[in-house]
Amino acid sequence: MELDRLCKELEDVFPVKFARKYEPISFIFPAVNLEARINYKKLYERKFIDACNGLMVRGAKNVERVFCIVFPSDSILREIISRCRTGDFIFTHHCCGYDETQGFVAVPQELVEELRARQVSLYSLHIPFDVNSPWSTSVQLAKAVGIRPEGEFAAVLDKPSGVFGKTPVDSLNSLAAVVGEVTGSGQVIIIANRSNLSVGKIAVMAGGGGYANLVNDAHRCGCDTYLTGTAVETVEVDAAKEANRRFREKAAELGINIIGAGHYHTEKVALEKMTGFFRGLGLFSEFIPEGTDAAKG
Repeated sequence: MELDRLCKELEDVFPVKFARKYEPISFIFPAVNLEARINYKKLYERKFIDACNGLMVRGAKNVERVFCIVFPSDSILREIISRCRTGDFIFTHHCCGYDETQGFVAVPQELVEELRARQVSLYSLHIPFDVNSPWSTSVQLAKAVGIRPEGEFAAVLDKPSGVFGKTPVDSLNSLAAVVGEVTGSGQVIIIANRSNLSVGKIAVMAGGGGYANLVNDAHRCGCDTYLTGTAVETVEVDAAKEANRRFREKAAELGINIIGAGHYHTEKVALEKMTGFFRGLGLFSEFIPEGTDAAKG
């Protein structure tokens, strides 16, 4: 498939233009690159810099294979580079790498240059991938956990990014066990803010969903349980720590129980499913796991 046609297929499903008005990563991406002394304006495609979504690195004209990843971390890119061929296409949810202590980090310049030299494309979708579609992070996580959807919440420019509904299990501990099994997370966190550990209606916000306004929105929808990635922040950044403190305080105030299974693990479910999107276009596609997930493989 021609690269430009593939990009058009993606934008038809995940419109990039609306995200330009609301894209948190548009502040993070320049900051981490400047901190790493990387001239990102010369390194990446101009249209990507404008929206912080879309084609980051333009590879060969024709694409045959697609690799799906959550973060373009150093180890993941090195693995793909060791296996890649001219014309390969990397689809990543985030445009920055991620460290559990530092938070978002820039993709090393030498790896970007290696992708360019090998004519391998790099394509990123953040907010357009998060807002609800059949492929989105929260929708796919809810589906994997077995939630019967009843509605949506957490709108981003009038596009919901979370879902809520009922689960087949009725206790908090049972639900946490299911989440751990379907995501592969070995560190599922439970924060019990009610003496009643039954689960009625659960809100699902994959990834970094630990924000007070989001759990408040879930409460307005009648949810008693909130499933996200980041329940307890590990990033040593004051703003992130403070936002997480407010999130946990609000959940305690509202009496909403929390389950956290990690930023990566709650989003990887959707990236695994995206391989089906690309296979539907006639392309070979594979999800590349990271960290302990990769070791399990």
